[in-house]
Amino acid sequence: MNEYQSPLWTTEELAAALDIGKPETAEIHGVSIDSRSINRHDLFVALSGKARREFNIHTDSGRDGHDFVEHAVRNGSSCVMSEKPLSTALSVPVAQCEDTLYGLWELARFRRAQLDCPVVALTGSSGKTTLMNFVFQAMRQVVPSGSLNNHIGVPLSIARTRRDAAFACFEIGTNHPGEIVGLSELVRPNIALVLNVTHAHIGNFPDESSLRAEKLSIGEGVPDGGQLIVAEELHQEAQARFSHLHILCFGSSIAANYRFTLLENDRVRLTCSQGELEIDIPGGGEHRASTLCATLAVVDLLGESMSGMHEIGSTLPPGRGHSFTVGDITIIDESYNANPDSMRQCIRQLANQPGVEGRRIAIVGDMAELGNQTAALHRSLVEDLLPLDGVICVGPAMFEHVYSRLPTEQRLGYFVATDELLDHCVTTLKSGDRVLVKASNTVFWQQDFVARLCSQLGREQDKT
Repeated sequence: MNEYQSPLWTTEELAAALDIGKPETAEIHGVSIDSRSINRHDLFVALSGKARREFNIHTDSGRDGHDFVEHAVRNGSSCVMSEKPLSTALSVPVAQCEDTLYGLWELARFRRAQLDCPVVALTGSSGKTTLMNFVFQAMRQVVPSGSLNNHIGVPLSIARTRRDAAFACFEIGTNHPGEIVGLSELVRPNIALVLNVTHAHIGNFPDESSLRAEKLSIGEGVPDGGQLIVAEELHQEAQARFSHLHILCFGSSIAANYRFTLLENDRVRLTCSQGELEIDIPGGGEHRASTLCATLAVVDLLGESMSGMHEIGSTLPPGRGHSFTVGDITIIDESYNANPDSMRQCIRQLANQPGVEGRRIAIVGDMAELGNQTAALHRSLVEDLLPLDGVICVGPAMFEHVYSRLPTEQRLGYFVATDELLDHCVTTLKSGDRVLVKASNTVFWQQDFVARLCSQLGREQDKT
């Protein structure tokens, strides 16, 4: 439920943002684009789902939000934003505009102009949502749900921000050149941060230099004198490009403004001008230690005590390192997405994890959007996989470039899709096994594979 003493939006504000006549008065306490998850008193924005070449969306989605307006109203929507005439009279006000997606951007611009608080924007090739979670926890704020970082998610996130917010933080992603700069200019952050630049989406970019430039373009939306935080390997490039900004960096070297030092037992020491502290690394791994260090940079620049870092709990966002134990089998769910660098980090973490008495097994699937580097970047994982006890591969790229190059004793199976894989896992996995599941989003995450695997393993164990 979205229950506040004052509304998130007034219909007067809607009219001003969209430059339309004022709709009838309504209480608006939230903004939604999905009729299935509407809360009471939400504004329902009916997106057409049509192709948008300006956002690199070249095909229609096949789902038009206008077809679900009545469903949204039945579920509690108090106002509807529409670009089409509605065939059925509604019991709630309608804000009619020329284009609901552009209208959502106008809502975001209007709300951003109202904000009188520090605004942070985050980007990176991987770990953005985990970083968002860490920042909100360290700031003792409610963690937002989902990963809303594209041409729809960013304006939606801004439109959902209360005008009297104490601080605001937004995640910005990219699949193609030129996407970040427009979103950064929409957010207009006081503080921007580039967590990392890896090979994610490299197939959509001419080269790695172009990909780095795209990530750094988050600085284009930062006003003069604002702050840009980057991973230390990007520091020199950021300084050359943004002489009008205050550039800071984080990393493991002594030269970094914000420094992390790995300790034993998945702990890290974080150091900045405030001093130093030691905390657990949720999910473990050097990549998450780096994310914690980036979090510290944001917290510090927001003027908050580094003690807030102790508020960060052990729970990670879904599909990004959370572990499930079914009987004596541990499943490490990294299924939300993958690129060669994040895949390598997770494989190495599994290989080097102390105290594992059973087998270490990786279930790995194809990595998408790698273009003409697909073969080489998949092959580059073979050496990292060799220390493991077994590997199961899913997808043609993993089979051709990885599975066929592994020693015979390591090959535990290859599958085109996940349905047959479930039955295979039940018969192949043994008590004590520690199993990593990772691939690009469509392979496991969109198939709800980990939940299905845990359920099937559980049923099998109940039989025995």
